[in-house]
Order: sequence, then structure tokens, then C-alpha cells
Amino acid sequence: MDLTPVDVPFSAADSGEGEAAVVAELTWGQRAMVAAMRRERSWMPMGGHRPVPPGTTVADVAAELRYTLERYQSFRTRLVAPQGHSAWSHQVVAASGVARLDVAEADGSDPNDVAAVVESFYRSTTPDLTTDWPSRMAVICQHGTPARMVAIMPHLVTDGLGAAIMIDEVTRRLTTPVEGLRPLDIVEWQSSAAGIRQHTAALRHWERHAPSLGSFAPERDAPAPRYRKCVLESPRLAARLPQIAARTGVDESTVLLAAYFAALSQVTGHATIAVRQVVSNRFRRELSTVVSPITQLGLCVVDSAAGFDDVIARVARAALPARKYAYYDPFAIPDVATACFNDRRTTGAAATAFGDPAKADRPGVAEWLAPPPGPTEPLFLHADDVPGAVRLTLDVDTACFSPAEIEAVAYGIEAVVGSTPVRSEKP
Repeated sequence: MDLTPVDVPFSAADSGEGEAAVVAELTWGQRAMVAAMRRERSWMPMGGHRPVPPGTTVADVAAELRYTLERYQSFRTRLVAPQGHSAWSHQVVAASGVARLDVAEADGSDPNDVAAVVESFYRSTTPDLTTDWPSRMAVICQHGTPARMVAIMPHLVTDGLGAAIMIDEVTRRLTTPVEGLRPLDIVEWQSSAAGIRQHTAALRHWERHAPSLGSFAPERDAPAPRYRKCVLESPRLAARLPQIAARTGVDESTVLLAAYFAALSQVTGHATIAVRQVVSNRFRRELSTVVSPITQLGLCVVDSAAGFDDVIARVARAALPARKYAYYDPFAIPDVATACFNDRRTTGAAATAFGDPAKADRPGVAEWLAPPPGPTEPLFLHADDVPGAVRLTLDVDTACFSPAEIEAVAYGIEAVVGSTPVRSEKP
């Protein structure tokens, strides 16, 4: 695979003078990503490839790369460990520099196939985030004409919601100033009186629930591969979650999280369970449009020894402080071993997608897929929308949970939701 580099110079006006203009601490969101990168032994790449509009030139793609570098500080940020420190704790935000755009010729092959190869190459080749620009971009040409574009970057650049904001602004080529706080603004806020109050309150929340943490530490020798991935696609969850949410007056995510608590309690025998849930933190007005990682793990602790409606109510109450105190310095929080939860769904999958209500309410079947690339949390449940179903993906450390226990959790979530009334029994 031949990649021809094209230099893309850039110059921004918000970082001072010189290529390595500003050295600052990492934001809390960036620190959370650095901690995850260490834990999972991965640079946590995100992105993919897509077609380009007809008539697009290589110069157009270079202009898009230049736009993102000049508009968003996170695209021209590199990591640094200050003298005497072994860990990345600071960042260098450049005001100018030269980035690289790769150009590949399909040579009669399907450009989509070539783009997939380039994407795989990017993902499997770890960059040096202390010297390289974090994002990688390539354009795939067919007989000299751009056909597809590949863009891969680490989660250190942004989270999923930030990526969506960036793509929208790049598509529209906004020229108005960036709204909300930029990463360097966030660093300054973290050291302010308001930032210190926020972190102090969050730390008290974690300390208050410390006795409930650590129940899922490794307890057994795990066969290879130690880290496994189980997937269950459930039409039943898609059909029942919105109905139960409407009846109980909470959102679907709360119902699903409550089912996760109930299933974990049943499998482990523990009444009180601690789950760290991914919180966007974008309900904070000044962070709503940030193109930088803002999501962090909030701590939610619930006593699940009750009927499911009571568990839903308890989760709804516990989720409020979990979200409120999910904005903190993760380097100041001790390492914990809990189950985790990430609801990535954007829309509720309609039960009518299958036409036949009986099919819409059918259960899913658990499957084991290729394992994750590296270490994970004891158990990490991700929920996604797929047509007519909710997909549950469970990344597991089998030194903490056996495969049989993971299947029991997946089916347990579906069972408790499936057996719960969807209409009020009150007259």
C-alpha cells in the first residue's frame, strides 16, 4: 500500500505565537481518556471512511484538514510529561505547524476496499502522541479523482458527541467563533474556585460510596483469551423499554440501567451494586458544544433487593448525583473495579419495525465475538440501536465474570424487562 504524503500547513490565532505555543494541564476529560488508554493498552482510535462529494479535489480534502486544525485546539494538541513526571499530565497546544494528508491511488481496485485497508493500517499503527498530530487523514483516488476519505483519531481528540458537532461544523464550514469553552479555557476553569468546588463535591460523592466499590476484583484464573465480548440483539428490549418508561415516568436509559442492576444483583448475589455509567457532561451549558473529550464515568450505587419498579425508582434517584458528580479529576480518584454502563443509543427502536408485534417482542440470542483488543473493566455494557432491536455488547474480564455469568446477565436484563408490566394495573 503506497501512501503519498501531502503537507498541510496551518496557522491558528488562539494559542499564542510559535508552533508549541501553550503548555497546560490536561482537562479532566482528557485525563479520563489517558487513564483509559493506559488501562486498555490502546490509543483508542475512532473514526472511519466515507465517500466524498463528486467534484472533490485533493486540495479540498487538504482544506478540510486545515480547517479542523485551525478551528479546534484538540486537533493540534500533543501530550507531554513534565520533567520529573513519568505520566502524561500536560498538553502542548500549537498555534501553527504542518500536518500530513496521505493520498492513495486505488489503481482499478474498489476505492471502498482500499479505504478499509488504510483505515485498518491507521488503527493498528500506534502514533507517538507526544510528537505526532493526533488525527490521521487520507484520501483514496480512482484514476486521480478522490473517491473516499479516511479519518482516524484517538478519543483523546474528542468524544462521540463532540465528533458529531465537529462533523456538522466542518460540513457547513462555520466561520463564527467556537461556542462555549475550548480545552485551554476548560483547564483555566478547573483551577478556578468553581472548578475546585465541583471536584471537591465529586470527591466527597466517591468517598461516601467507597465501601460499595471493588466487589468485582479478579477472583479466578482466566483461560485465554482473558478478555471476551458477548453480544445480544434484542427486539424484546426495543419493544418493552419505551412502554415501561412511559408507564413509570422515567427515560428508557434509566429502565435499562435498572435492569442491568437487577441482573447483576441476581448473578452475583449482592444486594447493593456499584455501576460506573458514562455521563456526557454536555448538559452543562458551557460544555455543550466542546470538541474535546468531556464524557466521564459517574458512580451510581443502588440497593437492588426490591421489585423492579422500586429498582427503577431507586436508579432514577441515584442517577441524579451520579451525573452531577461525573465531572472531576480522574487522577485524584482511586482505581476501582466495578461494572460499567454506556447507553450509546440516539433513538428508540420502534416495535413496529417488524410489522408483526409478536416478532417485535421476541427474545435475542447471545453470541460471542472476537475479543476486545486489550484489557477492559470487569464488565462494560454498551447499548446501541439497531433496526428493530437494542444491541447489548458486554466486554468482560473473565477473571471477574465467567462466560456463563455474562450470558446470565445479558438474558437477565432481557428477562426482567420482558416480564415487567407495560401498563399500569391501577384502575
